[in-house]
Amino acid sequence: MSGENEAGIYLIVDFDWPKPFKPEYGQFARELHDAVQDQEWIAEILAGSGGIGAGRSSVWVFRLSNFGSLDRLFSSSSDAVGEAYRKFFASMENVEDKVREEVRFL
Repeated sequence: MSGENEAGIYLIVDFDWPKPFKPEYGQFARELHDAVQDQEWIAEILAGSGGIGAGRSSVWVFRLSNFGSLDRLFSSSSDAVGEAYRKFFASMENVEDKVREEVRFL
């Protein structure tokens, strides 16, 4: 991802997998994971599921280069990452996202 030396933003998405689980949900997740690879404007930071504690059962965190990247992710009809993102999260339940600015400790 370009701009590694510049502070970016984090998109943190908490969600639950629908029950019953359908194989297409796993395929949608794989498509999103693959689409994000080697992109200049977005990077996959972590994905986690299960565990203990309150809240949604899963989380997916992305680092974006700037706030303009959110528009591309949420709205672009010609971007493969955006299409995969919207398809995956439209099929999930209890989706809650938040954006946080990166903090750099000097």
